[in-house]
Amino acid sequence: MFNRYLQKISRVSNYSINRESYLRMDANERIIPFKKDQLNKLKTFISSSLLQSYPSTKKNLLSLIEKKENIKKDYINLIPGADAGIKYIFDIYSGQKGELISIYPTYGMVEVYCKTHKFKIKKVYENKIEDLIYRKIINKKTLFIYLANPNSPSGKLLDKNIILQILKIANMNNKVVVIDEAYIEFSNQKSFVKMVKRFKNLIILKTFSKSIGLAGLRIGYMISNPKIINAINSIRPPHDISYFSVKTAEFFLKEKKIWASYLREIKKSKRLVNKQCEKRNLRFANTEANFFHIFFDKKKILYLLKSFKKKKILVASRHLGNFKAYPNSLRITYGSTRQMTLFFNTLDKILMKGDLR
Repeated sequence: MFNRYLQKISRVSNYSINRESYLRMDANERIIPFKKDQLNKLKTFISSSLLQSYPSTKKNLLSLIEKKENIKKDYINLIPGADAGIKYIFDIYSGQKGELISIYPTYGMVEVYCKTHKFKIKKVYENKIEDLIYRKIINKKTLFIYLANPNSPSGKLLDKNIILQILKIANMNNKVVVIDEAYIEFSNQKSFVKMVKRFKNLIILKTFSKSIGLAGLRIGYMISNPKIINAINSIRPPHDISYFSVKTAEFFLKEKKIWASYLREIKKSKRLVNKQCEKRNLRFANTEANFFHIFFDKKKILYLLKSFKKKKILVASRHLGNFKAYPNSLRITYGSTRQMTLFFNTLDKILMKGDLR
């Protein structure tokens, strides 16, 4: 019989509907379609062996990441998405007793993995992150520290000087710091990748799901010192990344114009959202990630979610789950300026019909 404590872990899934028929503004995925000529170019390298085979080599993709991040291949490890990378980090601590230190609120799977591994979790509120420096929270019981930068669901950046101080304290205590940079390329802050050589206790997580918009591939990478990478590789299953994912990621890294134009489009949309929210006197929070929040009274959130769904638009709210962060907001993924205009026009119709202003 499986462990009964797993029954206490509550999860919410949206996979019961065919999301392809909706404008998917609920999951922080890329919602701007790739252009036909880009997809046609991608099709030219798809072969039978690509679908039939386990990946025979990852050398070319590693070389492209090496160039992009300006760091040697020895420090790079491909993973099936940043979330799997987090799980692998938990796995190398499996069987130990101790606690994870994490900013809170943050990526929900961190708490789930703590429960499945029976680790205690010490939550440090995002707006009090300096406590990690001044209150001596990092100690013998600490397994590792998790920081998402930019964080989710807030979309805020952590102070880079505070992160640096945390790295120093953790290094003195021989503790690993994980910085999840899934959203870093939507922000104006530089990655901490260059610090990996200075701090042997640092792991950086990155993903192709966000900045390029390849969530369907389930592929990303971690950057860390070779000893940590070897430890991760010792517990992971073989062939956990498909050959198709490796070659497709390779294709898009070569086509820099594709993802550069996507990031530019999101920046345009951020400016449009500012104007549209101010124009309507909406309470909102723009972020350093690929989503934003609009705040409403708690009792109106459910009505708005249902109304958008009827209009074939999916938006998110933490109001429906156990996660207490931003409970009175709609979280909306950025799309093109055209898609954002459609969102606001639909919002106007819903607000007018429901008299929710």
